[in-house]
Amino acid sequence: MSNQTYLELHNIDQMFGTHQALKNVSLNIAEGEFVCFLGPSGCGKTSLLRIVAGLDTPTSGRIFQAGRDITHAPVNHRDFGIVFQSYALFPNLSVADNIAYGLVSQKVSTNERRARVTELLATVGLSGSEGKYPAQLSGGQQQRVALARALATSPGLLLLDEPLSALDARVRAHLRQEIKQLQEKLGVTTIMVTHDQEEALTMADQIVVMNQGVIEQIGTPQEIYANPISPFVAEFVGEMNFLSAKVSGVGQMQSGNLTLHCDSSSTLPIGQAAQLAIRPEDVRFQADNSAGNILNARVLNLEFLGSRVRSSLKLEDHERPIIADISMNEMSRLNLVLGQNIVCQFPHDRLHIFGGAA
Repeated sequence: MSNQTYLELHNIDQMFGTHQALKNVSLNIAEGEFVCFLGPSGCGKTSLLRIVAGLDTPTSGRIFQAGRDITHAPVNHRDFGIVFQSYALFPNLSVADNIAYGLVSQKVSTNERRARVTELLATVGLSGSEGKYPAQLSGGQQQRVALARALATSPGLLLLDEPLSALDARVRAHLRQEIKQLQEKLGVTTIMVTHDQEEALTMADQIVVMNQGVIEQIGTPQEIYANPISPFVAEFVGEMNFLSAKVSGVGQMQSGNLTLHCDSSSTLPIGQAAQLAIRPEDVRFQADNSAGNILNARVLNLEFLGSRVRSSLKLEDHERPIIADISMNEMSRLNLVLGQNIVCQFPHDRLHIFGGAA
């Protein structure tokens, strides 16, 4: 992956009648980068992908690919391969003919096409499947063929539109790893649209979190997870507990009767309404009294999730329970039971502060 910008989107707006699907979206993608557009249904991620592919034209704004203005370039004059959620393979063509489809229109010779198909099938782990038809393949195999077809013309840009959402969980996890390894090996700049946070966190170099037609945050998976810049990002990527609070001093928040100390870098003025947030895995049960933020809670519910137990805790004078994840090792040490009163702790360096009331 280089630092050179490969794809530039400048101030993209997209209107459908009176509905604005995209609002002033700007984004730079580096050459060889794997970028995920992540967000809920209707957030604009697919609209943005379609504009990059030339399947839709932006209402305003410009797009550059490798320095070339492609804003109004027709689809066949753009350098990309695309893989759809539905695979979109031709059922009446063999695997070899499906993969070679784009090469035929490029007038590539028969021998070269055959060699390219063989090479790509080996790359996606389907050697020897040339003569089969899509109906004879599993969903995961069909998606591999769709991927090989998209890569056949050696495009500069690979577009993946929710490519794994139709597959079962085990196949999805396996193919996720394969696609990422393949992308790194080929060095092809890739954009993937997904609503699956786990997919984005495990595959992307950069995640573009979208909400209601705007980009909420751009960052590495680690940055997005550890330092969400808005309540929406905090809740959409991973899970988050929220407490209504107000700023009561430097590095100090008041939530009901609780006084909580947190990172003093918050720029919110004293008296300002805010939301305090903490990830379920950051709630501690081995309280260090010297560190503060000790809370009394009651266990409302325990949910076994394999490698961990998710507990629902009722804090004193707070209606809304919080959730805390406990490893199985810690669970056996704590021996938690329903209705038990317990002491927990919110480490001050794990609290996130967002301005505004909940």
